[in-house]
Amino acid sequence: MKSKFVLSLVATVVIVLLVAIAACARPTPTPASTPTPAVSQILRVNLAGEPATIDPNRASFAGERTVILQVFEGLFGFNQDLSLKPVVAKEIPSVANGGISADGKTYTFKLNSNVTWSDGKKVTANDFEYSIKRMLSPELAGDYASFYFDIAGAEEYNGAADKDAAAKEQLRNALGVKAIDETTLQVTLAQPRPTFLQIIALWPAYPVREDIITKFGDKWTEPPNYVGNGPFILTEWVHQDHMTFKQNPNYWGVKPKLTEIQFKMVTDINAELAAYKNNELEMSRVPPGTEIATLTDPVLGKEILRYNELVTFAFQFNVNKPPFNNVKLRQALSTAIDRSAFVDKVRGGVGKVALSWIPPGMPGYDPNLGKEYEFNVAKAKQLMADAGYADISKLPELKFQYADTAGNRTIAQFLLGQMKENLGINLTLEPVEPRAFSQLVIQEKHTWAFLGWGADYPDPDNWMPELFGTKAGNNHTGYSNPAFDALAKQAKAELDNAKRLQMWADSQKMVMTDAPIVTLFYRERFVLVKPTIKGLKTTGMDGQVAGDTFLSEVFLAK
Repeated sequence: MKSKFVLSLVATVVIVLLVAIAACARPTPTPASTPTPAVSQILRVNLAGEPATIDPNRASFAGERTVILQVFEGLFGFNQDLSLKPVVAKEIPSVANGGISADGKTYTFKLNSNVTWSDGKKVTANDFEYSIKRMLSPELAGDYASFYFDIAGAEEYNGAADKDAAAKEQLRNALGVKAIDETTLQVTLAQPRPTFLQIIALWPAYPVREDIITKFGDKWTEPPNYVGNGPFILTEWVHQDHMTFKQNPNYWGVKPKLTEIQFKMVTDINAELAAYKNNELEMSRVPPGTEIATLTDPVLGKEILRYNELVTFAFQFNVNKPPFNNVKLRQALSTAIDRSAFVDKVRGGVGKVALSWIPPGMPGYDPNLGKEYEFNVAKAKQLMADAGYADISKLPELKFQYADTAGNRTIAQFLLGQMKENLGINLTLEPVEPRAFSQLVIQEKHTWAFLGWGADYPDPDNWMPELFGTKAGNNHTGYSNPAFDALAKQAKAELDNAKRLQMWADSQKMVMTDAPIVTLFYRERFVLVKPTIKGLKTTGMDGQVAGDTFLSEVFLAK
């Protein structure tokens, strides 16, 4: 499974709302009046660059997803708390309502019959069947295709690039995706996957139109060919400059309040901020390093939105390289790092201390997990002694590799200082060219390095097995624990959600005890938002634009 694997600290952006509530002297507060909508309902925001593709079946995260969410809708969506909600589907299928078979392998999705495309044609189950099969095709090479390999025959079909046309067609027809009738889609899995509903709620499985794609080929994503079923239509795309979206006149759901959205493509963050200050944008990223200064600004401080992302940064050991194969040593190093000092002094108060892997705001987050790694020099020294290194002079040379960027240099210097001040260890820093660093980690030639991970969907299933399972695709620590593997295998197939989440909780405890990583901080997003914007809803999984999932609910007040 692919995911957003961050090997160097990337200063991405988004948002946080400080809501100032004025104290009322009267004993009974008066209810706030509903803001009066402005005459113009045109929202101008920045996409920060040209999207690589806006084809839902091909697209990745961030800006690409942000565009797609305005024009397309899938079977399901996510509420602000990241729980699932039915959208094109009538209801969320379950074993109880007959939508999921007792063995957890067959899903039956009933579609609302009133859903239409922006050209007025009806959306049918055939559109979903075509889309999912297209996304899995070996020719398309969709970024997220591997997420759907639990569908019967999906991995075989996706990996059939070298087969002839007849063999590919046979594999395509054998896929476990079938439109039973116009409003019924059936998907069969090779094995149970309790998080399949969240995965099929993602944009790669949104419906697309076969006739449009057949007619226009690669130009189908250009307006006016870009036919969707969502609240807006893409009416203009001036490449490398801007996109314009207007209300979809045939939208079957609640009509958007905005009449138009303009996505600018300003790549320079300081230019974006200047445009915001000049009232040319309603929202702007906050340049990295200026977050606290912006918060204390008498004007901008009242307009800043600040919230947690589902992103965790950590240090990762290669547990197969001595001396990092010593669990007591790993625990000692984790306990010797003052994470609060890192957040407060190095990051200027930006971010939250992370003592465990799964971040706040997601199922599986445990605020009490990892407390044994709270900064404690005396405990760290005792753990060093337990590891056999009471005499630091007997410790082999410790090396830390990192992608050679300004942000990572700062992190490396912080770690260097922590090791020297708290344990008397002379850490060796090894900066590596960023691309070469990625390969170094992927090939597991590093000893100690930096790691970041962001959620593709809000579940421990996306955070645990792919990073800590034996020989898992994104496990670059070399960590292997048969008890973890057995529990993860069980959790991935458990249909009882409460039991499943408990299994993931237990598996996360195993990982924290074994310490293949040193969790460091959870990332926050900062964005400036004009006071005229009302109804903005943000989540820890927002793309390039703050609240991109709910822009159809936003309006501008006078």
